[in-house]
Formats: sequence, structure tokens, C-alpha cells
Amino acid sequence: MDALRHTFEQQLAAALPGVEITLERPKSGELGDLAFPCFRAAKQLGKNPAQLSQELAAAIRIEGAALAAAGPYLNLKLAPETRAKAVLAAILEAPPERPYASRPANGKKVIVEYSSPNIAKLFTIGHLRSTMIGHALAQTHQFLGYDVVRLNHLGDWGTQFGTLLAAYTRWAQDGNPDLEEDFDWAEPAPDRRRTPLFRLFQLYVRFHAEEENDPAMRDEARGWFKRLENNDPKARGLWKRFRDLSLTEFQRIYDRLGVSFDTLEQGEAFYEDRLAPTMQRLEDAGLLVEGERGARVIHLEDVGIATPCLVQKGDGTSIYATRDLAAVLYRQQTYAFDRCLYVVGVDQVLHFQQIFAVAEKLDPWFKGRMLHTPFGMVKLPEGKMSTRKGNVIFLEDVLDEARERVAAIIEEKNPGLKDKAEVAEMLGMGAVVFFDAMNDRVKPITFTWDRVIALDGDTGPYVQYAHARIMSVLRKAGGDWALQAQAGDPEGPVVPFLTRPLPTNLDGLAAPEAQALLFELAGLPSAIAAVAEGCMATPLARQLVAVARSFSGFYTNCPILAPDNAPEVRDARLALCVATARALRQGLFLMGIQAPEEM
Repeated sequence: MDALRHTFEQQLAAALPGVEITLERPKSGELGDLAFPCFRAAKQLGKNPAQLSQELAAAIRIEGAALAAAGPYLNLKLAPETRAKAVLAAILEAPPERPYASRPANGKKVIVEYSSPNIAKLFTIGHLRSTMIGHALAQTHQFLGYDVVRLNHLGDWGTQFGTLLAAYTRWAQDGNPDLEEDFDWAEPAPDRRRTPLFRLFQLYVRFHAEEENDPAMRDEARGWFKRLENNDPKARGLWKRFRDLSLTEFQRIYDRLGVSFDTLEQGEAFYEDRLAPTMQRLEDAGLLVEGERGARVIHLEDVGIATPCLVQKGDGTSIYATRDLAAVLYRQQTYAFDRCLYVVGVDQVLHFQQIFAVAEKLDPWFKGRMLHTPFGMVKLPEGKMSTRKGNVIFLEDVLDEARERVAAIIEEKNPGLKDKAEVAEMLGMGAVVFFDAMNDRVKPITFTWDRVIALDGDTGPYVQYAHARIMSVLRKAGGDWALQAQAGDPEGPVVPFLTRPLPTNLDGLAAPEAQALLFELAGLPSAIAAVAEGCMATPLARQLVAVARSFSGFYTNCPILAPDNAPEVRDARLALCVATARALRQGLFLMGIQAPEEM
């Protein structure tokens, strides 16, 4: 498809010198495979867009394709055989290290900062958004040829830990069970209400509930954070213990999600010894001014931000902004990145506007290199989730419930399925992760059990089922057909496949249903590119659903293994099955979802 796109662009450029050529993909293969909207060109040339479209249709000729004017659009529609060859070649003949048009290295470095949970707290369903949006962005950028650095900026410093230290010393330190009593971290599925992190969560909630009636407790928490920053041995010892417990639990969750990072050590605390140099650099740049109660702030009215950026409290302790500025300067020096994506909730929009503005004041090099990728928060029907108030839905409760619902269906419909527990985990995870991806990143999500772990409709299990059904067909076909659709062990976000020669006869793919499937497969590369451009997995999720739905039509209307099929028809349709399985598997992998072989 890339060669045909290039030819179309060249022809348009020759016919429209000086005009920017931008192609789109029609909504339906019946309209065409590529479209040129004539609005901008017509305005530049002083013509009617529909008239220009007709003139171009008469002037341009491309072998194996027809050009037609559709109002202000010039549509290029490939002949069935041309479409089949172009789409299948991109998938079946791609080299093993670059399957499905993955890109070679482009020399650019992208940092993706995602997940970033606070230590001493259990993962809630809200953590899923940052974790899986960021994972998809990291996977996709690497697929597109970028050198990707995956960072988890842990929330392991700040006033909240003063709160936790105060709560622990008040209620849990003396005369109460030790945090690790009767708990073995090696248990594969621990009761979350017996874990150390759950007990710390309870202390945190209790402290915030009681401080509502005792404001002096806030000073107590601030005092403990001051002790932590002043390297008080007791504060440091407890903090380290809480952090170590958290990292062990977090790694267990990440292993279950299939998510990894280049480091878990570059959280907020990592920058402690860089805070003073950062403050000095801000001072040397003449940016610091004194705010209320001795605080240090940076005014940003000159760049359109009315709220000053607070970088140091009156008592001399650091704040979120101080640590983020230290991180920005460290990342510049260490990674010399081309782009840094911050996958953080929409409630931090102002914060990142301030951080980026301050960084650009320190060094114009930062301009345009940093991007906040905000996402809408997950809410409960009764309102916003709040860890402080204890009204949250724990992520593992959701994953477990999804798995159990799938397991019950498998037990009812396919009790003889091998590896039932593994498949149930795959499908349950697929339901939860795909649900999040199908929702627009910037919009909030209201959590309801039935929506989040739905197994029918436009869901992860629907796409996973399409893959499993294809694999069943390929196994029945015998030979090495199933092997051709199976990826090798991935060493990164690009899953290698065996190269398969294209069938010489593709007449078996002339049917409308086969052509519709080819059209949707052709849309996957642009959907993957859109993930990076829009910083969300939604375009890919929706395109995978379109592919799965089109395969259903192909499977129903184009017999694949019918005894009376000519050998060339059978081979062509099996080749399309292999291509579809590969594409579904690759797309799901980029989103962090596994594709089962059987269901």
C-alpha cells in the first residue's frame, strides 16, 4: 500500500504544483482505498472543489486502480487483485524483524512516563488508565522506529508520606500487629485485605478522616515530612520499609498486566539530591521570587499562565513541581530526548503547563519537546473516587471478577478446553484493557461492573475470539498454515513472524466480503500511526474491531475449507486468514493484550 500511496501522491503533486498533498482513508472500501480532499487545493487555485475533483479524475491514471470524483473528494479505488496483492504483501512478505510494516529505527528518542502510582497504596481501577495508555504509547512508538525509554515516575516523596508516617506512628507502631504478620509475599493470589499495603491504605484513610475534626494533625503530617527531608533516621527507616513493600507488590501487578519499565528507581525520591542544584539554577536564572509565608514561586504571566508556579514551601520543603523540574533537567542531560510524554490525569493540566513554561525559560531547547497526555478520570456512579476517603475500586478485584466470569462461560460452553485458567486470564484482562482503550482518552469514565468487564459487543474478547477462530481454521487446514500465523518469542514490542510467499493466484479473494476484510486490514497501519499522533490507543482498538467484524463476514460468506474449493481458492483464502491472524495478534500486542490460540 505504501508504494501505491506514493504513486498517487506523486501524480497529484505533478498535477497540482505548489499544493500540499494530504491523503485520507475513506470510511468504506466501496468508496475507495485513498481519498484526496480538494478543499484546500481548490481554495488556493480559486476553483470549486467538486470541479477540481472531476478535473483530476480525468487527468490522473494509475495502473490497477480507478479514480472517481465524489463531490469535493478524489477517490482512488484499487482493483480487487491489486488490493489483495498490496495488503497481503505488506503482512506476509514483511521481514521477520519488521512485521506488518513496522518501521526501521529513525534515530529519535521518546520518553514515555506512565503508571506512576503512589507507594503504600494499592492499585485502583484508576491506575489502569495511565498504565495501559502509556504501555500502548511505548509499544507503538517502538513499533514505529523510535528509541523508547519507559519510565515510571513513582510517587514516593512528598507531604502524603508525612501523613502516612504520622498515621503509622499514631496507630500501628506500638501494640499492634506487625505489617508483615501472617503474610507471605510468595502467595500467588493474596487476600488484598491481609496485605501490608492494604493496612497502610487503611491508616491513610483513617488519618484524613480524623484530621477533618482536628486540623492540628495536618501540622503533624507536615512535621513528619520535614523530618523525612532532613534525613531523620526514624522517618527514613519507615519510609524505606513502606517503599520496599510497595515495589514488591507493584512488580506483581505489572507482571500480571504484562507491563515493564526501563527502571522503577527514577521516582520522585530519586531526585532528592538534585533539588538543591535545581533551585540554584532557578535562582541564577532570576526566576525565583518570594511568595506568601516565605514560599518561593515563579511568575508566568508573561506566557499567559496567571497562577504562579510554587517550587518551595515556606518551611523549605520541596513540592511536586520542584521534583518534576529536577526530573526534566536530569532527563535532558541523561537522555537528550526528542520527545517526552507525560501520561498523567487531566487534573494536572495546569501543573504541566507551569513545568513546561519554567523549563523553556531555563533553556529554549525544551520548547516543543514535552507533551502532557491527559486522560479523563475513572469515576464511580456516586462521584469521584478518592483514596483519602476510601471509596475506590481495586484493580485486582476487577481483573479477578473478569477472569471468573470468563471461566464460568468456558466451563459451560467448552469444559474440555486445555489451559482453561490461562485462557480465562487472557480474556478477562482483554475485556478490562480493551474497554479502557475503546473510550476516548480525554473523557472521564464512569465505572460500572457490567460495562468494564463486558464480554460481548465491541470488546477485547470479541477481537480475541476472531483470532482464535482463525487459528482453528488454520489448524484444520493442516500443513504449516497455523505455524505461519504464530509469532515467535518477542524481544520487544515487535513480534517476529515467518515470511510467507504470496499466493500466485488471488482469484479467491474477489468476493465483496474478502475485499471488505482487505480494506480493513489496510487501515491498521494508519490506525497504529494515529495512536502515536493522538497519544491514545482508541484508533487501534476501533480498527481491530472493524477487522474482526469484517472477518466474520468473510468467514460466513467465503467458504475457506470447502471440499469443492479449487486449490488456488483455498490457498488464497488461507493466506488471508494468516494475514488477519497476524494483524489481530500484532494490534492486540501493541495494546498489551494477548491473543489466545483457542477459546
